Amino acid sequence: MRWFSIGVIGYMILGIIWWGMLLYNKNNDLYTALQSVASPDQLGDLKSERAKQNLMIIGEGIVLGLSLLAGIFIINRSANREIRNAKLQSNFLLSVSHELKSPIAAIKLALETLRRPKLPVQSASKITTSAVKDANRLEKLVQNILLSATIEESKLELYKEEVNLNTFITTLLDQIPTAARGIQLTQEGQTNDTSLIDRYYLQQTIMNIVDNAIKYARSNTEIIVSLTSTEHQNHVHITNVGYPIPDKEKKAIFEKFYRGQQKEIRNQEGTGIGLYIAHQIVLAHQGNLSVENLADGRVRFTVSLPK
Repeated sequence: MRWFSIGVIGYMILGIIWWGMLLYNKNNDLYTALQSVASPDQLGDLKSERAKQNLMIIGEGIVLGLSLLAGIFIINRSANREIRNAKLQSNFLLSVSHELKSPIAAIKLALETLRRPKLPVQSASKITTSAVKDANRLEKLVQNILLSATIEESKLELYKEEVNLNTFITTLLDQIPTAARGIQLTQEGQTNDTSLIDRYYLQQTIMNIVDNAIKYARSNTEIIVSLTSTEHQNHVHITNVGYPIPDKEKKAIFEKFYRGQQKEIRNQEGTGIGLYIAHQIVLAHQGNLSVENLADGRVRFTVSLPK
């Protein structure tokens, strides 16, 4: 299909050149014929008219050719974008299917196990805890999918209030389990400044970024959540010892369905919508979400919010 398209485009360009040459030759032939019957006083006007006609033919040929190339470029770029989005969406659907199946299967297995008679209390408690964890994972996935659809339809409504970020972050981090893979979650820095935020949606944002940091952090390392302030903004920094993000991917990771190309990232579970949601929510707050690779090998995400 690709070579067929190239062939059609080449044929059209050669066609434009061919017809341009024919018109150019016809114009010169007409001048030669008129020159043989024209008076000496008319030769100057004929020569000038021929030059104008030739210039017009060449100019229109160039404009037509450039217009064709521009149209082909725009169509090709749009087609490539649609193909890329289709592939990303297909990968997203596969990832979501897997992410949905895993907790559902685990919860079903837990419930079937709990139905067994004379199940030891300790075993039942352990199974119940695991089932609740899977249910929370399933709930979060569904929330992210619904929130992604809300953002896509431009129906995200914020209910802002003045909030002390130090208190907000401290309360939020207390809800995050820190035992995953031996990772320690530490809060550093304080600020008494407030920001006008939607508590629910900003909580989704920070949770998504922290979960992402935990998921891609190296085992037995520390994740640091710190707060700083500048004249017009408050900043929430989430830093982990993970895998550096290539410069060419620093914008792409905030796109819907996108997942990093590194093998270590591809091997992790995920749907590619967590950072997209976080980015869109921060933008809705008139803020900014950025990522940088630090000199010591750590990766830092920064949520910047207006005061």
